[in-house]
Amino acid sequence: MERLDNLAIPDRAEEIRCFFVGRNEAPRLPEFLEYHRRLGVDRFFFVDNGSTDQSVEIALAEEDVHVWSTEQPYQDGRFGVDWQEALLERFGVGHWCLLLDLDEFFYYPFCDQGRRFDDFVASLDAAGRTVVKSMMLDMYSDRSIGETTLRAGCSIFEICPFFDRPRHLWLFFRRDFRRIQRIYFQGVRSRIFSSAAMVRKYPLMRYSKGMPLSLGHHHTEAPSRSVSRERTYLFHFKFLSTLRDYARESVDRGCHWNASAEYQDYLDGIEGDPGMNFHDPRVSIRFRGTETFLQHRMIRPRGGRAAGRR
Repeated sequence: MERLDNLAIPDRAEEIRCFFVGRNEAPRLPEFLEYHRRLGVDRFFFVDNGSTDQSVEIALAEEDVHVWSTEQPYQDGRFGVDWQEALLERFGVGHWCLLLDLDEFFYYPFCDQGRRFDDFVASLDAAGRTVVKSMMLDMYSDRSIGETTLRAGCSIFEICPFFDRPRHLWLFFRRDFRRIQRIYFQGVRSRIFSSAAMVRKYPLMRYSKGMPLSLGHHHTEAPSRSVSRERTYLFHFKFLSTLRDYARESVDRGCHWNASAEYQDYLDGIEGDPGMNFHDPRVSIRFRGTETFLQHRMIRPRGGRAAGRR
C-alpha cells in the first residue's frame, strides 16, 4: 500500500479510530465521514482500492483522514481485511477501532440523544468487554430501486429510511454461536434474494496486537465473556440505483466472496424486475431515531440493565 497523505498521526490512546476500505464511493464518502465524526470518531484510516472517481481527492481534503492506495485485487487482500490489519497493527493497537465498509453507519444506544462515544466505550472497558457485536439493518426506500438515488443536500437516511423488522433479538445479542444459525440471515436481503447475506458483524473492538480478524468481520475469535451484550446496529445502505452497475462490475471482477455470487443474485433480480421495490407495509419500519428502536424494543430504555454489563 502507498500512503498518499502527509498528515501527522498523534499518539493519543484515547482516540477512537475508524478503518475503512472503498472503491468509487465519492457520493457516499462525505456523509459517512460527517456521521461518524458526530458519533465521536476522532480519526479515519482509508484504503482506496483503485477508485476512478473523486474518492481520494475528497478524503485528502479532510484533516482527520489518512489515505492509502492499493491496486491489489480486493479478493487477493482477503476482501480488504489484510489492508485493515496492516494499518491496525501500526495505528490501532490499544485504541477502540471501528472497522466499516463505506455503506455502513454504526449506531449505539442513544447516540443521537447525547450519549457520547467515549462514554459508551468507557462502559465497555468497565465491564471488561473488548468486542462489540452489531446487527446489520439493510436500509431501503419505498420507491423502486431505480428511483432510489443519492441527491445533493439530502441525507441517505432520508432517501432510504426503512428496514425490515428484526427477529430473535434476545438470542442474537445474548448468544455467540460458533456455527452458522438461521437467525444470522434475515432482513430484506433474505426476504427478496436467494443469496441471503449474514447480518451479524463485529465492527467495534479495542484492538490488541495480533488480534485475528475474519473475512467481512462476521465472526470473532474473542471469548464470549469479552463480547458486549449491548444492542448496536449497522445501518447498511446498499440498495440504491447505483447497485445494478456496481453488481455488474463486481461480477465481472469476481472481487467478492464466492466469485461475487451474491452480486450476481442482485444483478439477476434487478434486471429481471427493474421496478423492484423492497418496501412491504407488513414488515417495513421507518427509522426516525432512537425512539424507533425503543418503540420496537430493539434497545433497552435508559436506566435499564445494560447489555454490556456482567
